[in-house]
Amino acid sequence: MFIKQYYASIVISVLLLILILRLVQKGRLDIAYCWLWLGIGLGMVFIVNRYDWLVVLSDLIGANTPTTTLFLMGFLVLLLMCLQFSLVLSSQRRQLKKLAQHLALLRKKEADENSGTSKGLE
Repeated sequence: MFIKQYYASIVISVLLLILILRLVQKGRLDIAYCWLWLGIGLGMVFIVNRYDWLVVLSDLIGANTPTTTLFLMGFLVLLLMCLQFSLVLSSQRRQLKKLAQHLALLRKKEADENSGTSKGLE
């Protein structure tokens, strides 16, 4: 790896880690998701510092260049993130459905109680 690429990669990785920490501090990134992003940032630092491992991995999977391996790893990370977000959305959809049903039952009960008291006063 060329020295300029190395330093640029390290700077980008460190800036990503700082951004993640700042977003968590400000409350804009949930703790549940920060672990995923911290793992990605630390993985970037690790790959940059262990470039020889990336070359070996590229040889193992039959990639012509290490950049192909990086793109493949990035694509797999994006797929895993999409799967994780789909799981969260599915869970929230089920919770929202239960909440809406519970709210409807409470409103019906309240309406029945209000109509019962108004009939009793007449």
